[in-house]
Amino acid sequence: MSRRLERRALLVAALALASLGYPALTSDAAHTPGGTNENSHTLLVSLPGPFSGCTYLDQAATASDDALNDLVTPSAFTTLPTGVLVGAGGPIASAELTSLSPETVRYTVAPHQRWSDGRPFTAHDLVDWWRRARQLSSVASDGYRAIASMRVSNHGRSATAVFAHPYSTWTLLFRDVEAPRASAGCSIAAFAARPTLGPYEVRSATPTRVVLVMNPHWPLDPNRFGRVVVTTSRTLPKRSTTLYAGFSTTVNQAEVLATTSDPAVQSRIGSASGIEELTLSPRSPTTAPIAVREALSWAIARQGLIGTIYGAYTYEPAAAQSALYSQGQAQYPGFGGTNPSNTTTTTTIPDATTNGLHDCPACAVQVLTANGYAQGAHAWFTPQGKRLVVRLAIGPSHLDHSVAYFIERDWARLGIQSASVPEPTEVATAQAVAAGRADAGVLVRPTIEGPSYTARSFVGPAYPDTYPSGVRLAGVIDLYNTAIANFNPATATSSWLNLDRDVMNLFWVRPLFTPPSLEVWSTQLSVVAQTFSAPSFLDQVPTWTVLPPATTGS
Repeated sequence: MSRRLERRALLVAALALASLGYPALTSDAAHTPGGTNENSHTLLVSLPGPFSGCTYLDQAATASDDALNDLVTPSAFTTLPTGVLVGAGGPIASAELTSLSPETVRYTVAPHQRWSDGRPFTAHDLVDWWRRARQLSSVASDGYRAIASMRVSNHGRSATAVFAHPYSTWTLLFRDVEAPRASAGCSIAAFAARPTLGPYEVRSATPTRVVLVMNPHWPLDPNRFGRVVVTTSRTLPKRSTTLYAGFSTTVNQAEVLATTSDPAVQSRIGSASGIEELTLSPRSPTTAPIAVREALSWAIARQGLIGTIYGAYTYEPAAAQSALYSQGQAQYPGFGGTNPSNTTTTTTIPDATTNGLHDCPACAVQVLTANGYAQGAHAWFTPQGKRLVVRLAIGPSHLDHSVAYFIERDWARLGIQSASVPEPTEVATAQAVAAGRADAGVLVRPTIEGPSYTARSFVGPAYPDTYPSGVRLAGVIDLYNTAIANFNPATATSSWLNLDRDVMNLFWVRPLFTPPSLEVWSTQLSVVAQTFSAPSFLDQVPTWTVLPPATTGS
């Protein structure tokens, strides 16, 4: 490609990114000083726990771990409340896509930056992080393995990454970079001991409580809170003067009533970053026939299930229309978010009655009968005369077990027998189904800013953190490769949605719903934007301010 054509291609990509609200080709962050000084204030924040002390690259890292790391380590990009990645600024001053052929990204490090142990932060630290990341068997390492080389220049202030093949989600890289020789693995003691370089430093840490204090050398958001206490407790503070904010991925009636009746806090119900799903095994003789997968999927009255679990809480999620995107994400193809419990949910996807996304118990009976399955008095029988019994693996959460109960009830109403097997983790549930030890599984699949993370369940090495499905289809792999190499978000999204459709239409996954989230904050706090994940919630903390007394509660 000529230089002129290359520059033109970069311009097209930049315009496409900008048109969808993505950062263009640079991560330079703007800073707007606040009007008040919050350095003397302490903020109490509640997040799901326990805190494990994992680094961003550890497979066991939770969303809360990632959120904490965002506040104490440097990143090229962080997450806006809308789920869009934006340049973080700070120690990694910019990240610029300078070429598409080959893909080249230049990272520039701000001068005079030091880790909390006094060691200078340079571009060599980014190279060290790349070398460490690319060796890991993790989906978080995919992009690092796509980088063929990294070269440091400008006296340690720049690092240029040249990719072996196109990797359009390069903005996911160099998040929560740890210091060289910092201890890896999941340990809350190690988390407290690791060098930091972010808006906050770690003062103390336990699995249920982390105390952060302001880094006086951090150049951005100088008016941020001087002390932030992050806890797993969801109990509202007794004193109305306590500055408080909480993000929860579970919603129950007691909490909703408590928050709505407390004049010291405001609250809202949104969408969490995950998809509650039924996944079906490609290696089980029971679910190998598509007729069985269709029947098991169609038999579930999803909106009725959702209404039973959440309807009493005033708001309930809509039945899912995507296996890749959770309902809080901008590219979600159906109706997003939560709906009042007394409204009817409809899909915005055309031809829902023919693409398999509707719920139809009668259709489940018809498809089984049409494919030679026979219904007896209390069970179904295969064309070979064997009793049809579905082995259902169930994830560890209370929600997983509640959902599984209603799924088995819906199956039983049609005479489909099942036997449930609890699993210790969501990943173990996915692995049991992928390996054929279970015919189907109920679990929450996490989603992040890019659909490539969720799509990896169906493509490439089956690392545990891909939530492996065991499904490998040539058409799906081609769509993944097309999307990951496309720098135009609009056309890349089209490929992701086609992949999404193929997986759902073959009934390897039956997405059920995105669990709701609950956000609570003191009426004294301003500019608490709605979000869908713990990282994008906690990333806001440095920008929050305390309202003057005259405006509080107005």
